[in-house]
Amino acid sequence: MDKTLMDNLYLPISKKRAEFPALIVLAILCFVGWAFHYSILGWEAGLVWLGVTISLSYWLFKKRSSPYFVQSNAEGISFHLHFFSSYMMIPWKYLQRIDYLEYEINFMLKETAQVVSLATSGLNDAQTEQLKEHISNSIANHKG
Repeated sequence: MDKTLMDNLYLPISKKRAEFPALIVLAILCFVGWAFHYSILGWEAGLVWLGVTISLSYWLFKKRSSPYFVQSNAEGISFHLHFFSSYMMIPWKYLQRIDYLEYEINFMLKETAQVVSLATSGLNDAQTEQLKEHISNSIANHKG
């Protein structure tokens, strides 16, 4: 559900969309490691590998899992898009240029010319258009 308040836009990203790719990657790593240990060292090493990696994967998953969102307000834009990303906050005053691409929004920062990408794959098309419109309005209001 989208929640828009005056100059605040909050778009939640579903946990399924944000965490499912990470689960696939962790499962593949567990299986490949198990196959390697099982084929070289035998079934005992394979079981030890599975026990260690499944428990470490569970711990990593619980540690990194959090709410996933895109938020734009009067201060700037902040987002946490998926399992492998970290929370990022970009104030409007640090933006030099914004490029709207088909599947991402690129923010070029002043002084460093660093480009920060916001992938829009976690959002549906209506949310993406709403976000682009809100960013454009916020930039226009901030400059004016």
